[in-house]
Amino acid sequence: MRVKYLILGSLMLTILIPRYVLAEERYHNRHFYVTAKPGIYSPQTNDLDGFDTGFNGEVAFGFQPSRYFAVELGSGYFNTDGAVTFSGTNFAERDKLDLYIIPVTITAKLIIPFKKFEFFGLGGVGAYYVWGDMKAKGTVDGISYSAELDGSDVVFGGYVGLGVHYNITPRFFVGVEGKYLWTDRAEPEDDFFDDDLGVRFKLDGILATAVLGFRF
Repeated sequence: MRVKYLILGSLMLTILIPRYVLAEERYHNRHFYVTAKPGIYSPQTNDLDGFDTGFNGEVAFGFQPSRYFAVELGSGYFNTDGAVTFSGTNFAERDKLDLYIIPVTITAKLIIPFKKFEFFGLGGVGAYYVWGDMKAKGTVDGISYSAELDGSDVVFGGYVGLGVHYNITPRFFVGVEGKYLWTDRAEPEDDFFDDDLGVRFKLDGILATAVLGFRF
């Protein structure tokens, strides 16, 4: 009788344990997630020397097929502003330039899990829609003038970075993330006059964010 119960119990464990393990693997290792990332953008290129640290916000939709790898599709918004000065023998001009950028990116992550933490390195590429709003004031031969122009451009770039997530629950996680961005040089073109604004710049800089995430 004990042998029958032992055999029956063994058969039940043989059936249930693999299903439980596979279910856990599917739950922990293959899932979609969404994140919100508020943070900052700090320009590091000489083209934007003296420009202020601006706001950076991102939203990303991700898929993690294993504990060690994930891919994200993201978008968001970041900005900065500063002044550019030109001068010559008979003229001087000071331009106040506000920049607004909307990125569309794809990111790959290599993950090292440790208890409730996930440490990761990342790299990705993106397209960046750049909108520039320029207010110019100056003098030519003693005559003052002012003008306001705006223009846009699309540039491409890449980035690398590091980050860490902490799993509060299997579904909810928080973390921090930092990236360094490199881009082509933007040349915003005035949409009305069909001419560039006379400024050219790269968006190279640091993007640092907090991370709020939910798995489903």
